[in-house]
Amino acid sequence: MSVDPTRLCQIEISVTDMPRALAFYEGAFGWRPVPAEIHEYVVLEVPPDCAFGLALVPGRLSSASAGGVVPYFATETPEQIVSLVEQHGGRRRLGPLSLAGYGTVYQVEDPDGNRLGLYKGRALPQR
Repeated sequence: MSVDPTRLCQIEISVTDMPRALAFYEGAFGWRPVPAEIHEYVVLEVPPDCAFGLALVPGRLSSASAGGVVPYFATETPEQIVSLVEQHGGRRRLGPLSLAGYGTVYQVEDPDGNRLGLYKGRALPQR
């Protein structure tokens, strides 16, 4: 038995200040809350074809939050997103880091220290 990584179904982000987190994620990433009642979780809007859900979870952060799993999101405009992250109280942790044959990666951090990655694929040569 194995776990298929393409079956990712939920990403939960621990936050200590829900209003600040809501302002950050909507301002920096465009992720708006949706009306849903799941304990104290705040579910964030994802497109209908998105294979996983996003939620903000109130509570104390574990020591693993700022160095554990880092989800990466593909984007064509990582520098613009990094700028929005910084404008909304987050910070750049890494990047741009160009990886030959792969693309460019960045890591950003939200106000609670949760890390998220940004990935821009390499441009393919024209034939």
